[in-house]
Amino acid sequence: MCEITIQVNCPYCHGMKVVKNGVKRTGKQNFLCRACGKQFQYAYQKAGCRPQAKRLVLQMLVRNSGIRDIEQVTGVHRQTVLGWLNKQAAACEFRPRQQSYASVQIDEVWTFVKERKRRKRWLFYAYAPETAEVLAWSWGNRSQHTVRRLYRQLEKLKIECFCTDDWPAFSKVLPPEKHSVGKAFTRHIEGVNLCLRTRNRRIVRKTACFSKKEQNHYNAMKLIFYYRNYHTL
Repeated sequence: MCEITIQVNCPYCHGMKVVKNGVKRTGKQNFLCRACGKQFQYAYQKAGCRPQAKRLVLQMLVRNSGIRDIEQVTGVHRQTVLGWLNKQAAACEFRPRQQSYASVQIDEVWTFVKERKRRKRWLFYAYAPETAEVLAWSWGNRSQHTVRRLYRQLEKLKIECFCTDDWPAFSKVLPPEKHSVGKAFTRHIEGVNLCLRTRNRRIVRKTACFSKKEQNHYNAMKLIFYYRNYHTL
């Protein structure tokens, strides 16, 4: 007779201090990790219950995969995917790496919500080339009010120069003594725009992929900004 022993590791912290912790109503054995205190099963019937599935879904969300594409590939229901998207975005905290920056580039990209042109949304965001991080962003129409909301988020930082294109809303809000205008000053953020369109199909210029809810739309971009700044989720 051959006896096979299986080592059960925690799927969350990958620890080996795992003990049995009762039986579920389905009759499956439940385990408890002594290291992180989380409970789990060795195998789950539903894909949405697997810890590995959540990590895969989050990686696909920042790699230009649509909600329904993720559902087809992973087997996780799209409502569960949207729930993970919003929950993870709410947990993301952005902190500038520095308190002073030599220059910050500001630009805008447009997109739609609910496939309607009257629901066109503009994303204004500030990018620091010296640290390769997105410092702040603001959603709205293409007016000085949206730019002003973005500028309020940057007032606590010491910024020597703001670099933008010649859109009039920038000159109405930004301090003129710190404002440099011209495409020559925004070449770094133009590259970021290309990267964002590659990572999120919602802001591709010609696309049929739109969010039905603004909250899902905004959180998808927030997740990509966080991933770009910190390279983790």
